[in-house]
Amino acid sequence: MEESVGMETAASAGPGRSVRGYWIAVPFAAAWILSAMSWLGICSDGCEETHLYRLFGFPLSLLGVGYFTVCGLALLTRNRIRFSGFLLPVLLSGALGSEFVLVWIQKYVIGRWCPLCVGIAISVVIACALIALERLPGVVDRIRGGERNLVMKRLAGKTALVLFAFLAGMGMTAMGLSKPDAFAAGMPVTSLAFGDAESSSEVYIVSDWFCPACRVAEPEILKGARKAMQQAKVVFVDYPIHPETFNYIPYNLSFIVREKEKYLQIREALATLARKTKEPTPEDVQAAVSPLGVKFVPLNYADVQGGMQYFSSIIKKFKVTGTPSVVVQDTRTGKTKILFGIKDITSDNILKTIAEISGK
Repeated sequence: MEESVGMETAASAGPGRSVRGYWIAVPFAAAWILSAMSWLGICSDGCEETHLYRLFGFPLSLLGVGYFTVCGLALLTRNRIRFSGFLLPVLLSGALGSEFVLVWIQKYVIGRWCPLCVGIAISVVIACALIALERLPGVVDRIRGGERNLVMKRLAGKTALVLFAFLAGMGMTAMGLSKPDAFAAGMPVTSLAFGDAESSSEVYIVSDWFCPACRVAEPEILKGARKAMQQAKVVFVDYPIHPETFNYIPYNLSFIVREKEKYLQIREALATLARKTKEPTPEDVQAAVSPLGVKFVPLNYADVQGGMQYFSSIIKKFKVTGTPSVVVQDTRTGKTKILFGIKDITSDNILKTIAEISGK
């Protein structure tokens, strides 16, 4: 009789558990998607400073994608692998502790909210709540069934473990979190700048390696950049409107950082290569720059990611909508002007705009 009642109870609980399990997957998916969006730089201006933070040297968004992937796997296998069902609450508790620190940083250190980061934190809280609500009826049933002492002992043990995971998540995040002085670990933003890095006049040349108009404007851009470097800070910003440009950004960043004296010539060589192939190999790039006496040395992954995020922050900051664009700003006067398109972007116009914005 008891066996039949137990089977009946399990059968009746099965559909409910299945439905609840379905809804639990929603916040996990939301956290993963939001982490991926953050990794790709799809966010508002409020994310810029948050993206400069690293956890033990790794970008937060990349770690988020990996962490929530593991959580998703634990969720999918929890009914098949006993260890997964045990692991899931521990992972969530650790994530909750980590998010607690990150939210505190945004509130009291950065002073600005990153919508994606807040969304991830909310998703983790909802997932924790759903997991607790899912398990609560089973605990209540067992207490009513006369297993109070055993259930309370197990509950106390699990609570202690969950609390430990929460504190561990807080501690590891607080200990490993750092805001680099650089756009990437150990690399100052000035590493991307040419010319007078201390000048109040700043020129941001925004282009795409596969934009037809950019290719037409490039000679004037290079001519204007050479002259502008004598009186302003000049930064070349890749805006990957064409997805193939992502294939060139790591190479371009490496040369910007390592080969400043020959960069303008290297830039021409890369532009020529871009007309030949959309997916260059390191060998292709080396062959293209060898006549200039240059050796390609790749940057590490963190620096490339940091550089791409810095480019993205510039595009968002000045609300650049297309390429080619040249943004001229003077930090002393607070004035900004954007030149857009082939007709506007000439070497003379770049110099005139610098003088106009700076008031010189």
